[in-house]
Order: sequence, then structure tokens, then C-alpha cells
Amino acid sequence: MPHRWFLSYHTPDELLAVRLKTAIERKDSSSRVFFAPTHLRAGRSWSAQLAGEIAESTAFVLLVGEHGLGDWQVYEYDEALDKRVKSADYPLIMMLLEGRTAPGLPFLRRHHWIVTSDPASELEVGRLFDAAAGGDDKPADLWRYTCPYRGLAAMEERDSGYFFGRKHETVDVLSTLAAAANRLPVLVGNSGVGKSSLAQAGVLAALKRQAWPPDVETPGPWPQVFEKSRQWAFLTLRPGTDPLKSLVEAFLDMWLFAAIDPERVRIQNGWIDLLREGKAALRDLIDATERRRQELDQPKPPAFFLYVDQGEELYLRSEERQRHRFSEILSEGQSDQRLRALMSLRADFLGELQKDRPLHSVYRQIEVPPLREEGLRDVVSRPASLLSARFETENLAENIARRTAEESTKDAGALPLLSYLLDDMWQSMVARGDGVLRLPEKSIDLGHVLVQRADVFIASHPNSEEELRRILTLKLAMVREDGEPARRRATRSEFSDAQWRLVSELADHPYRLLVIATPESGEALAEVAHETIFRRWDKLREWIAGEREFLAWRSGLESSRRAWEAAPSDSKGAALLMGLAATNAANWLYKREADIPLPERQFIALSLKAERARRRRLGALIGVLALAIVTALTAWMQERRIDALWHWFTVTRPYMNARVRPYVLSAPAEQALKPKDSFKECSGECPQMIVIPAGSFAMGLPGGNKASDPSEQPQHPVTIGKPLAVSEYEITFAEWDTCTTFGDCPHLSDSGLGRGQQPVIGVTWDEAQHYAAWLSEMTGKTYRLLDEAEYEYAARAGTTTAYPWGNDIGQGNTDCNGCGTRWDNKTPAPVGSFSPTAFGLYDMVGNVWEWTQDCWHNDYSNAPTDGSPWNAGGDCTKHPVRGGSYVSDPSYIVSASRWGYRSDGRFDSVGFRVARTLGP
Repeated sequence: MPHRWFLSYHTPDELLAVRLKTAIERKDSSSRVFFAPTHLRAGRSWSAQLAGEIAESTAFVLLVGEHGLGDWQVYEYDEALDKRVKSADYPLIMMLLEGRTAPGLPFLRRHHWIVTSDPASELEVGRLFDAAAGGDDKPADLWRYTCPYRGLAAMEERDSGYFFGRKHETVDVLSTLAAAANRLPVLVGNSGVGKSSLAQAGVLAALKRQAWPPDVETPGPWPQVFEKSRQWAFLTLRPGTDPLKSLVEAFLDMWLFAAIDPERVRIQNGWIDLLREGKAALRDLIDATERRRQELDQPKPPAFFLYVDQGEELYLRSEERQRHRFSEILSEGQSDQRLRALMSLRADFLGELQKDRPLHSVYRQIEVPPLREEGLRDVVSRPASLLSARFETENLAENIARRTAEESTKDAGALPLLSYLLDDMWQSMVARGDGVLRLPEKSIDLGHVLVQRADVFIASHPNSEEELRRILTLKLAMVREDGEPARRRATRSEFSDAQWRLVSELADHPYRLLVIATPESGEALAEVAHETIFRRWDKLREWIAGEREFLAWRSGLESSRRAWEAAPSDSKGAALLMGLAATNAANWLYKREADIPLPERQFIALSLKAERARRRRLGALIGVLALAIVTALTAWMQERRIDALWHWFTVTRPYMNARVRPYVLSAPAEQALKPKDSFKECSGECPQMIVIPAGSFAMGLPGGNKASDPSEQPQHPVTIGKPLAVSEYEITFAEWDTCTTFGDCPHLSDSGLGRGQQPVIGVTWDEAQHYAAWLSEMTGKTYRLLDEAEYEYAARAGTTTAYPWGNDIGQGNTDCNGCGTRWDNKTPAPVGSFSPTAFGLYDMVGNVWEWTQDCWHNDYSNAPTDGSPWNAGGDCTKHPVRGGSYVSDPSYIVSASRWGYRSDGRFDSVGFRVARTLGP
């Protein structure tokens, strides 16, 4: 019976495949070799025909050449494996080019292997025919030809044969996907616990095999909703800096455009614009993909599966408007029955996800805890035993697993560091050729694996330390808003030739501190292999500390440049740097031009050109104004007025037009607001507002209450007649400093307690009023301080207990002198550090006292009952502060607590929040 061979190969290795096909046909002219270029029409979908050809074949050959394994080969292997399960005599044969690494496909080790330097030679083709006839041609020392450990890289579907320790979690995720219609399962875990590996080598591999993981208890037969999952369309993306572009590219990869076809670029940009403007949704991309398949005479996929890897990039790297639109698109897409989706997210970004209202409304959290010791033993020992390698001592694998489990409690990145260590041991074993994994037990210190490699590199390259500093800090690091360093991807063009040689060396064995990737559509990219090195390598921490100010500014510049690129054509001018931001950019450009990437330098140049043009126009305008002012005002008033005009036209007004007014709620949007809805009327640092409902409550405490102060009496009913919006958090230094930069709020000292997301302190009542007035001017809406009744109503949030959470102070509920937190009686906590009230507001009691609108009254005699500000008959040189602070005893932070401070008083324990009046 003539052979029907199915030859599976990776497209870049087509010339080698042609030689093998020719050699097979020359040896047996009756053989038929299924070969894509001659049996499939170019541009057509292959899945259905491939499955049919494999079903009819009598032998399957997996050719792994110079370029490794291709994605289509994984699909083809799974189909062949299915046939092998049904027909035990069906031969699966891998021809591995000598020097290449064998893939980690499931059960591949059980089949025929031919390792050769020339797969098309007469000798090797003879071995191929012997294997097809049933001969056992598998090499004895499989460990020589593959490495089952992936170092710092995540495992993929092709590595599923060596994926251990997470089979139960894989089943749990698959079960959740099967049951969670209209929901987005999100794998949440610390950096380095293996979320991406679980998704790709676990969940996606199972769906593509259309089977539960082997050797694990399952909840029943393969779910009906996953029927034909092998034929699904699988899309994987990382959000990056342009999540909409990443989404569109994932779909267009299925449209089978030629790599250099300019039509792809035109269509890609068109879809990005439609999605960004809200004129298209995920269902439209799916519809278009199905139509494109129909054009190509290919079958419609039974379903689409979208995996969003490293979802934290949405909040770390993406421009805000793109991020919000991507979230809306993904959230709305969950209602499409054709779509299943999965996302992975670092645990330290869970708070950002919870604030992301579109995604938060559909997500379903799946915790991915660190692997325990039992699972780690499987990770360490099982792959080695499958490939006939052994550890030097019986206890070595167990000791490595135990030390890793211990390390996991100290460093979230322990799992990839373990894989890095094992990969290193494996490479040394192959070099020795003895099949024994060796490691002195005193060397089992995962936290120092990368640090040791880095120190060794510097010791062997003493003249390159300064260049290495520049690469790791100025090219491959960025600084987040919280001041912590993070990985940055840099393109090849950002490096000199000498720097790139160092990068390449750092990415190779034995160092592997960096990763280099070359996407099909662009130039090579380099990034740090794992962020653990930022935490563990003291030298790098020192280097970054010395550059922190510049790196933080440059990270903000990159965000501004991306926002400008994403802006519509008619708004690009308003998205350029202006005023103080342009001046700062010019100063940094003068001092650090070589350390600013070309796209950012070009963005600065455009901004400065536009700024000079604005100043020329404003100079003429101000000259005319000055002439009029000279005739009417004193010289002193003229100078002040000109300064104010200059600041308004060059700084405040551009900021307002570009970063505030486009985000102000329209009248219909405002009217549609419901209690607990949130909104933010700027693109940067301004208050996030929460709508609280109208309602009634008893204000103050009854006279018989021992805890009651006379100023909190008499208790009286108050009705808040209409909903209002209240800032979710106390106003932060970051928000105040925005007013200092773009408005005329004075600079305030933080008294050494920190800025950023710390609540602003040392602010007088008059200055708080000024901030609210500035917000009102920027937005055209009414922002103000809360009046005292509104504050207590918002703090209680429907409760009648002493505190919003109950009658006992408890532990860790807020920051005060005796609240059981690390901040007690020392410093305010960063805003949002504790649980919110039932209205969704944070820090309404404790942390810092907060100014309110009213004049001070010694008690509530004759107080209004309609929730309006109470000024008549009061001392308007003093104003109530509410909520207590980090230095207050628990009795002073009850919901009813109040105190009176002078308008010009400046205290390290006093801040404020704002309210916004809502339209009818």
C-alpha cells in the first residue's frame, strides 16, 4: 500500500521541506506527500482541509528545522495525536535538525525521533521509512535534544508537555470559562506566579487539544460549549502602549494579508479610528473576520477566543483614552456568544481594574496563588524524568522545591527564577554530556540568581559598566507614578552598535538578563527579562535612584506623546506640550538629548515650534492689552496683569482646552447619572467623583450619649434633597500640584510626609476654596466644599453607628491614634488605603480632618434641616473640620465628630475633599 505522508513544517523552513519531500518521492515514487504549497491554494484557510488530509494519511512527519516550530504545526500535531489515540499503529515521526531544540509538545517523547544534520539525505530518508514501518527510532538520551525549562519566559502551548504543577488550576479555569457566559475571567496573581504559563500552556493548550489535561481528575466529559474548540480562532495580545492597535492587529493576522501588503496598513488604521471613535465594536471585528473568511472560501470559526496577556499594561503603559475605550470594547464584547475571553493581571493592579468600571462590571476573578511545595516538586522533577535526566542526589530536586516554596513567601518572582536556575543547570548538563543535573545545595538561592549573573557580567566586562548602567537605566527602565521602576521595551534603533552588542551578550547564555524579540511587523525589541532584578540588584537600584527624576519625567513625556498620536487630527495642536510643560521639555532636551528617544525628541520639537508661534501671537495681543492697561492702571497693576494674562494664555488655557474640557460631562450624560456612578472631568490628576443619593438622616448625637460632645447636639433630622457628586478620595498632593502648575494655587509643603497620592495637608480653608473655584473655572461646572450636613450624611452612608463600619473602632479600618495600622499617629495613609463606605467614598473618618463650607457654630441649635450651608449667626472666621485625623484618638473620628478651625489655620492634619453640584 503506497504511503500517504503528511509533512508538517514551519514556513521559514520551506526549502528544507522541499528537499525532504523530493527525497521521499525519489525513494518511493508511489508515495504521496501532502505539501501545503502544492495541495492548498494560497490565501485559503487550511484547518478543515488539514484535518481531512491528516485523517487520510498513513504517516505524519513533524519537521523541526532551523526556525523551530510554527503555530500551524501545533495544530497539525494535535490532529495527528488524535488519530494516533484512535489508531495505535499510526506513526508520528519527528525529524529534528541537529543543534535545534525539540519542542515540548505533549507525548512527543513517546514517538519516533530522527535527529540529523541533513533530513533529506538518503540515510535519513531510509530511517524515516523504517520508522513509518513501525521501527523504534527514538534516541535514548532525549535530554540532549531539548530543555523542558523555559528560564524567565512564560511557557506556551508548544511547551504543554512539560507543564506541571497547575493541572488542577487549568481544570478550574476551563470550568469557569465554560460556566461564565458574558463574563471575563481574570487570572490575578503576583508577578512571577505563572499566570501567562497557566493561560497558554494550560488553558489554551487544552482548548486546542480539545481535551482536559492528562492525569488529573476532571468534572466530567469535555464541556459541550467547547465543542470543536480545536477549530476556534485563537487570538492573543498584549495591550502595550496602543491597546486598540494590538486588538486590531490580532484580528488582521487572521485575514491572511501578505506581510508587505499596504492594504493591511490602511485597513488597520481605519479600524483603529472606528473603534476609538465608538463607531465600531468587537462584534464588528468578528463579523468582518467571518466575512473575510467567506471571501477566502474558508469555514467560519465555531468561536473566537481572545487572551489578553499582561493586562496590567492597560494601566501601566496605555494612554488613558485608549485604555478606557479598549475596556469598553472588551466589556461590551462579552455579550457576543461567539466570543470567549481570558485576561491575566498582576495582583498589584487589581485596584486599577476595580476602578475600571467597564471591565469591573464583567470580570470574574480567579486567584493564582504561588505554587506550593508539592506542585513545585512536580515542576522540578517531572520534566527531567520524562527526558531520562536525573538529579545528582536523591534529595536535590526536593530541596530545590522546598527552598523555592520558602523563597515564594519573600519574592513573588520565585517561579521564573526557579525555571531560570533549572535551565542553567540543564545547559551545563548538556555541555558535560552526562545526563546529571548538578548544583551545590548552598547555591540554592533563587533571589540571587539574576544578581549573581549581573555581577559576573560586570566582573568580566569592567570597562563596560558605564555602558551597562546607561542600557539598564536609560533604555530599559521607566518609573511609574508611585515611584517604582518597571520594565521598558526599547527598539533596536535606540541603541548604538556597541550597546546592541552588549544587549545581545546579556540576552545569551549564560547571562540571559535581557530578552530580545523581533516581531514580524517591526524592528527588534529588547527588555529586562524579569522585574525582580530591579528589586534585588542593589547596584541597579542605586543607578535608578540617581536617574529617578529624569526617568519619571521621560515616562510622562512618552505618555503625552502617545496621547498626541492618538488624538484626532483637529485636536493634535491642543495635545502638544504647552507652557511650563514645554519649558521643562526644552530644559531636559538641552541637558539630556542623547537619552531621549527620537519619537519623543520630535514631539518636543513640534511642541516648541507651536509654542513659539503661540507666544508671537500672544505677544502681539498682550502688547495691545498692555497699551490699554498703561492708560488705566498703575505700573504695578500692569505688571501683575500681564503676568496673569501670559500664564493664562500660555499655560492654563491650553491645559483646560486639551486636558479638561473634552472630558467634561455633557448635559445628557450628567442627567443619566445614578447613585454610585463615577466620573472624572479631566485626563490627568483631578478628583474622581462618586454620585451619592438624596436621603434623610439624624445629624449629630443625642444628648444622653456619653460619647457625645455638646457641639454635636442637639441631634436633628436633615434631608439632602437631591443627589450630588463627592470626590471619592481626599484631594491629593498630585491633584493640588496640578493646580499649582496649571493654575495659581500656591505651593504647599508636605512637611516631609510625602506627595503624590498622599492627601494634601497644610492647606487653609481659603486655599481649599480657591482650589474648588479653579476646578469650576476649568470645567465650567460648580465644584465646592461639602457643607457640614452633606459631609456627615456622606460619612454615615445610611449607618447610625459610631463609625461607618460599626460601633467598635476595630483594627485596620482607618488611620488614627489607636486604629491598628502602620501609619497611626505618624503620617496620613495614601488615599484609598482602607475600605470605602457604602456610598463608595474613602477615608471619610480618620486620616486627615477635612474642611467644610459652613461658618462655625458652637452647637446645632436652630440648624437648618435641608442640608444647606449654615452661615447665619455663626463665626465666619472659623469653619468646621470633620472626620478626625491620623493623630486623633478613636473618640474624635466618629461620624458625628466636628471641630472648628480658623480660616487661615494651616495644620499637618487637615485637608479637604470637594463636591460637585449636579444639574437637574
